[in-house]
Amino acid sequence: MKLTNTISVETEHHLHSNNLETFEHVYLLLHGYLLDGEYMFNKIGKHLPKDSLIIAPNGPFTVPFKKGEEYLPKYAWYFYDPNKKTFYINYEPAAEYVKKVLKLYNPDSKPVTVIGYSQGGYLSPKVAEVVDEVKEVIGLACVFRTNKFTQKDIPYHQVHGNIDIAVEFSNALEEYAKMKEKGNIGKFIELDEVGHKINDEFISALKDLI
Repeated sequence: MKLTNTISVETEHHLHSNNLETFEHVYLLLHGYLLDGEYMFNKIGKHLPKDSLIIAPNGPFTVPFKKGEEYLPKYAWYFYDPNKKTFYINYEPAAEYVKKVLKLYNPDSKPVTVIGYSQGGYLSPKVAEVVDEVKEVIGLACVFRTNKFTQKDIPYHQVHGNIDIAVEFSNALEEYAKMKEKGNIGKFIELDEVGHKINDEFISALKDLI
């Protein structure tokens, strides 16, 4: 017998930001699975316009990660079983969580660019669906699953290494083609002989898009 119930769990959620008080644009950075906001802020934040607000939150779900003899808190946006092709927790809770974060830090509804890496990239179009202020989405090493979100009239860009073994390049390209058919004006940037890890090639492509 399956029991469906709702349990409220209150926890502290940390984020990294440049904490600007005056800005005209927001960059929201969404990390990959078992990473955190600090990783995205350090990797990407320094390459973004200095006069924009940068927000890099931790995902809402804490995942203990064993390193040596200790367990470190790392984070996830959702939980998906690729073998069963089913979600244990789908995109919805994380998208709504991010929406609340943006309301707190962007009360004047300035335009938002979402930059998502790996699992955060998968989530990015769903965030754009529920947050009206999102005007652009940039996915790094991810797949935009077109059956999981409603496509808006904004550019959705992707940057993907063609030897990525964590997220297959062909899957990303196939899903992106579906978005182009629906009128997406974004760009798909293929990085030759690049894998899944964010490196200088990813940063260079990101700068070109920004």
